Amino acid sequence: MTKKLLSLLFCLAFAAGKLYAVQLQECEVRGVKPSDKISTLELNPAMTVIDDSAGTSVTSMTLKYYYSFSNMFTIGTEVPFSRYESKENSENGLGDILLSASAVKRFGKLAFGATGEFTLPSATHDEIGIGKWQFSPSVYTEYEIVPQVFFAAGYKHYVSIAGPSSRDDINLGRIRAVAAYLSPHGWWALFDPKYYIDFHNDNAGEFIIEVETGIMLFEEMSMYLKPGWHAGGNRRSMDWSISFGVKLLSV
Repeated sequence: MTKKLLSLLFCLAFAAGKLYAVQLQECEVRGVKPSDKISTLELNPAMTVIDDSAGTSVTSMTLKYYYSFSNMFTIGTEVPFSRYESKENSENGLGDILLSASAVKRFGKLAFGATGEFTLPSATHDEIGIGKWQFSPSVYTEYEIVPQVFFAAGYKHYVSIAGPSSRDDINLGRIRAVAAYLSPHGWWALFDPKYYIDFHNDNAGEFIIEVETGIMLFEEMSMYLKPGWHAGGNRRSMDWSISFGVKLLSV
C-alpha cells in the first residue's frame, strides 16, 4: 500500500508541474544532455521493486549536488537515505554515498565525456548497500542531430576494489544508449535503454528500459518522472522502478 501511494504522489506532483509548464511559451531545456555543464542541486525520491511477487523493494530519497567549475569539469556527490522492505523484515538508514568527477569536450555538434565515480560503503544496513568500496569509470559520446534532438551512447564499468570478503565482489559492465527530444516549449522526452553484463557471475546479462519525461518549471528549475523495468536477460536485479526528481540549475 505504501509503495502504491508513493507512486501516486509522484504522478500527481508531476501532473501539477505539467499543468503549470503548459503556460510557458518559450523555455530552453537545460541539464538533460550528458554534456551540459551546469551546477545542480537535486532531490530525488525513487523506488525499486526488486521482486514484486515477494514484496521486496528499496525506497530511497537521494540528495544530489554537482558543481561545474569550468566548461569542462564537474564534481559531485550523492547521499541516499533508504528503506528496504520485504515480508520478513525492513531496514531504514543511510545508503552508500557516491563521489563523482567528470570531464567533457565539445567539437561542434559532437561531444566526448568521461566520468570516474567512487561508491563508499557507508550504508548502515547490508540490505541498502553493496558493502564494498567501488570504482566506476565511464566514457560516452553525444551527437546533436538537430537542435531539439540528440543521441548519446556510452560504457560504464563497476568494480569493487576493497571491502569484506563476506560481501559479493562486483565486476559489472553497462552499455547505455540515450535518444531524446527537447521541446522549445520547455519539456523533454527521453528513451534510455541499458544492458548490464555481470562478469563475476558467468557473464549473466540484463536488459533494462527506462523512459523519462520532464519539464522546466522555471529557467533554473526542472522536474522529471522516470519509470523503468526489467525487459529481459538471465540476470534480474529488479522487476520495475520509478524515480521522480526536482532539480535546481546553476546553483
